[in-house]
Amino acid sequence: MVGEMPSEVEGESTGKVWYRCGKCRQVFLLDLVALGRQQELEARKIEVKDCTEYAPTKTYQLGEAIFHTEWSDVGKVKAKERTSSGGQAIVVAFEKLGERRLVENLRVEEPGPAMEQQVPQEIPNPPQSEVI
Repeated sequence: MVGEMPSEVEGESTGKVWYRCGKCRQVFLLDLVALGRQQELEARKIEVKDCTEYAPTKTYQLGEAIFHTEWSDVGKVKAKERTSSGGQAIVVAFEKLGERRLVENLRVEEPGPAMEQQVPQEIPNPPQSEVI
C-alpha cells in the first residue's frame, strides 16, 4: 500500500487506497468498498430456481446464471467466444466443475431431400437356374 485517498470530511475514510505492483512498480487506485461488494455478490450461492436451463440452441448473456441438467451444476457465464469452426461458445464458471466451455446458438438444420435416408427398393428375386 502506498497511501490512502484523503476524504472530503476529515476523519472519514473513503475506502480508496493506492497500491503499487511489486513486479512492474505501477501505482493504481483500488476502491475497497466496491471490491468488497463485488466479492459478496460472487460469493453468493446460485439458486437453481434463478437459473436458465442450458441448451446448446439458446443464446446467453454475460453474467447469466445457468443450470446444466446433465451435470446437475450451476454456474455463471464469464465470457463469450467464437470457435474455430465459426460457431459460438460460452465460458461458464460452474460451482462444482469449475470453468467449462459450452456450445451456444447451435443451429440444427432440418433434413432436406438430399439428407433424408433413401429406402432401398425391393429387388425382385432373381430367376433360379434349372437343375437337370
